[in-house]
Amino acid sequence: MSPMRRILLCGLILTCGLAAQASLESYTKIERPPLRRSLAILPYQLGGWVGHDKVVDPAIVKESQATEYLSRVYESPEYPGRRLDLWINYSDRGDNLRHSPVICLPGAGWTLIESASHEMAIPCDSGKSLPIMRLAYSQRDLVMGIGFWYYIFGEGKLEQYVRGLPITSRSSHGRTTRGSGLTVEVFCSGESDPDGRVLKSFAAALLAELEPILPEDRAEYFIP
Repeated sequence: MSPMRRILLCGLILTCGLAAQASLESYTKIERPPLRRSLAILPYQLGGWVGHDKVVDPAIVKESQATEYLSRVYESPEYPGRRLDLWINYSDRGDNLRHSPVICLPGAGWTLIESASHEMAIPCDSGKSLPIMRLAYSQRDLVMGIGFWYYIFGEGKLEQYVRGLPITSRSSHGRTTRGSGLTVEVFCSGESDPDGRVLKSFAAALLAELEPILPEDRAEYFIP
C-alpha cells in the first residue's frame, strides 16, 4: 500500500471513530438540571438556628467553580457559644464535586482524625434518614468538625449504580459527572461538638428547607 493510501485510510478510520464518539455522546446525553429555586431563599432561621451572611474571598469563590453558592454563619440559643459555618456550592456542570474536604483541607495543613470521623443518619420529614459524613480535622491545637454530603442531579440509574461501587463512590470521582451537582459543608469547632449532636440538630433543620430548592431528579452521597 502506498504512503498516500495509508494516510487516507488512517484519516478515514479517525473520522469514523470521531463520528461514532459524537453519536454515542449524543445518545447518552444527560441533562444538567438547574436548582428549582435560588439558594438565596434558604431561610435565615432554621428551626432554632439564626444565621447571617458571611463574606467570601473572591479568590475562593473562583476556585470553588460555583455557579451559585451560599455562605452563612448560624447560631442557636439552645447551644450557646456554638457557631456553625454553612457553605453550599452548586455547579451546573458538577465541577464543584472535585472540591471535597479530604482534597482541599490537607493542602491547607489540616490532618484527618480518622477515629473521630464517622457516618451519621439525619432524620428527614419524609420519615427516612439521610446519611452524612462527620469529619474531624486537626491543625496544631485546633480541632474542626465538618458535616459533609452532596447531590448529583440528572444522572441515570446506570450512572448511579456505577457511582455506588467502592472504587467510584467518592466525591473526587464526581469530576466525571455529566449532570449538575451541589455540595453541603457545615463547619464547627470539634471541641464544642465532640459527639456531633449539634451538627445533627442543624442538619435536620437544614434538610427540610433545602427540599424546595433541590431538583427532584437527584441522588445523595456522603463519602468524601
